[in-house]
Amino acid sequence: MTAGLAPDQLTGVVRFAHELADLADAVTLPGFREAFAPGVRGAADVDHKADGTAVTAFDRDAERAIRSAVRARFPGHAFLGEEDGLEGDDGAPRWIVDPIDGTTNFVTGNPVWATLIALQVDGEEVVGVVSAPALGSRWDGVRGGPAHQDGREIRVTTVDDLAQAQVSFGGLGYFAEERIGPAVTELTARTRRQRGFGDFWQHCLVASGSCEIALEAEVNLWDLAAVKVIVEAAGGRFTDLEGRATADGGSALSTNGPLHDEVLAIVAASRG
Repeated sequence: MTAGLAPDQLTGVVRFAHELADLADAVTLPGFREAFAPGVRGAADVDHKADGTAVTAFDRDAERAIRSAVRARFPGHAFLGEEDGLEGDDGAPRWIVDPIDGTTNFVTGNPVWATLIALQVDGEEVVGVVSAPALGSRWDGVRGGPAHQDGREIRVTTVDDLAQAQVSFGGLGYFAEERIGPAVTELTARTRRQRGFGDFWQHCLVASGSCEIALEAEVNLWDLAAVKVIVEAAGGRFTDLEGRATADGGSALSTNGPLHDEVLAIVAASRG
């Protein structure tokens, strides 16, 4: 039993989440290819929300397609989407969706973007699906495991020495704004390899064993709910930068597990 769901129910929910991802892909991938891929970039409008982040008709249409499908299949469930907000009752199972995570990438022809779909039951994320059609890849996970990439089971690495680890950072400016820039410097000095894969991708790379550590200093629940499930289902650990095991803490740290506390200590020390 996973957060009130029997195994057969959980299997059905995962299958449905993949159906939702298919709906989103049918909107987002043609939109990317026809409006924003290199050579055609700028063929559709880009708006900006109050916080300055980009949004397109493809974000809105993908979310509305998913919301409509959830409403039809599970009318008693709640739904939180980045674009159109929250509907439904407190305490009900809640779907959490980011229709295009990485919209800035999307509108600049960068293929690193994805639709993120998660289900919360009793306040716990129990199913996560990440679909990145321009990368040709999809991840899924269920609470307690397993996790998959493109249908193959994935696991985090067993690296337990920071000097042998690869670390990925989200937007570096956010670390400076949060006054934890020294943590970036410290981790850069102490790890084997450093990259800025960013967004959903860096957490999925941790889950698939391609990276040991991924950090973000400023993010939202819809950016993290699905990847939290996948990282944990792959045997990793996921918290905010304060060490709380939540996708709703405004920041994120995913690791392979053995390195997690050491990274949290470096972040804490950087706050002075």
